[in-house]
Amino acid sequence: MPVSTRIYASCALAFGGQPAVDDLKASGYSTVLVWSVHVDAYGSLYLNDTLFVFRGAYKETQPMDLPARLAQLRTAGVEVLFSVGAGETSDFTNIGKLLHGGVPGPGNPLYDNFNALRCAMLGAGGDIDGIDLDNEDNVDPSVMVNFGRMLHDIGYPHVTLCPYDDLPVWTDTLTQLNKSPGVGFVNAVHLQCYSGGSGNAKKVQSWQNMITKTGSASRCLLIPGLATMQPNDGPWWYNGSPGKSVGTRSGVAMDGRADWSRYLRTEYYLDERAALQGAQSYRSATFFFYCHDLVDLGPGKRFQAGDAVFFSGEPSWCRAPQCAAFSLSLGCQDSYNPDNLGACPSDLQRQFKTWSAVKPRLQGGFIWFYDSVVQCLLSGCCSGTEPKPVTTAGAYRDAIVNGLSPSGRGSRPLSKRRHR
Repeated sequence: MPVSTRIYASCALAFGGQPAVDDLKASGYSTVLVWSVHVDAYGSLYLNDTLFVFRGAYKETQPMDLPARLAQLRTAGVEVLFSVGAGETSDFTNIGKLLHGGVPGPGNPLYDNFNALRCAMLGAGGDIDGIDLDNEDNVDPSVMVNFGRMLHDIGYPHVTLCPYDDLPVWTDTLTQLNKSPGVGFVNAVHLQCYSGGSGNAKKVQSWQNMITKTGSASRCLLIPGLATMQPNDGPWWYNGSPGKSVGTRSGVAMDGRADWSRYLRTEYYLDERAALQGAQSYRSATFFFYCHDLVDLGPGKRFQAGDAVFFSGEPSWCRAPQCAAFSLSLGCQDSYNPDNLGACPSDLQRQFKTWSAVKPRLQGGFIWFYDSVVQCLLSGCCSGTEPKPVTTAGAYRDAIVNGLSPSGRGSRPLSKRRHR
């Protein structure tokens, strides 16, 4: 069985335009997990801070064009999951209240909104292969089981579990979901081995044993995950000030004669600080320039005072006294992985290699997450050898494959990737 390689993606996918879709298709992952869906007390759904499903209808309050983008991934053979929940949220507390102790049907806002979410993806020519349960606030088996059964009734083919602690609770959840809807409905456990779950790096065999004991061994994969390099606090805005990864330059803008294929959007802001805060809300750009006066950079590239012009990728600056430029170029760090492992592809490959001894043999791994790959592009992290998001994302994918498969079949060794 080929190694399943999975990557979480967030605002960089929602607001990163076609370049993010192209990167995720070209980097060769088996599965993309859209992170993170939040549920409010009324059952409305937010993708991070953006309301996008409410009152039983899919309606993006900020343009994301998410159904069409995800349809491209799915028609290219990439499995698409939506991850619900995260640390420091009340998502599953709200879900628990909306379930009313049972499995709701049509007319319940939780049911109607998750039904609308799937219908929107189907309507765009794609689908959702499953919902990932990242429950970190109300870790109650009855809540997860009833939620999973509701999703099954809507038509979701699978759920996956994303634990970082509480092995007995997740064992109970898997056991009950194996009874109804049945074995195979939970087809993966995404085990967090970073941040609060870093201790799991030494407990992977215990989680694999749990899957075996619940009778899921042939139908449910254990997929442990590690974190990539992460930008410093922010990245764009933190605690009332620019993030610590933000570099600034005065009197420059993106060269109008350079490659603008990774242009994202132009938005109006009152001043530079407002633009930095706006960038934090989207977090899909690696650099932008802000116009204090009219600037003409060439045909189709004329910008007004107050325009902030956002890009992913790498800048090519030109002289523009009317502008100031901002980029995520001042450093990234290993924030989450266990025991100072490191967070470059070679570090992750070393950790996945240690897990190759787990029995039955692990069939996959994940990384968290694509956004940080994009945000760390300009800082020279991981020796500065991966100049493009797709190259870096592909290197992390190779780390999973090469670590779990001794032969490294199906991937190029890290050392043979083109370095700058």
